[in-house]
Amino acid sequence: MASRDLKEHVYIEALEDAITNVEMIENHLERLSDENKVVAMHILRKDRIKTILSLELALSTYCILLRKMQENHFISYSDAIRMDINSIIHSNRFEYYDGEIIVYSARGREDVDLNNLLDFGRSILQSIDQED
Repeated sequence: MASRDLKEHVYIEALEDAITNVEMIENHLERLSDENKVVAMHILRKDRIKTILSLELALSTYCILLRKMQENHFISYSDAIRMDINSIIHSNRFEYYDGEIIVYSARGREDVDLNNLLDFGRSILQSIDQED
């Protein structure tokens, strides 16, 4: 396997892991939201904060991976995806409310389309699966 092919293979595997990680964290946040109806919020608050921080880090890792893949000419993406990637990477404050992500950076408040961002990564994986 050529060096470039190996590099692309490693990036694709990392992309799959990154998407899975983000989805697991998002599912955990949904479960916490469901548990809020049964358990007092103050009990779940610390776990929710830690989970949101984990989501921020997982999304940052995912976005850096997408950027590296683009810089290595494995993929290309739209301006909307590029803006979401940059917003997450450069954010200094990250908020998550009912599936919506809001980040704040030097440019101010920026909404991030999480579903579009994850769908983009999934489409990359699907295109690789179709090639095999």
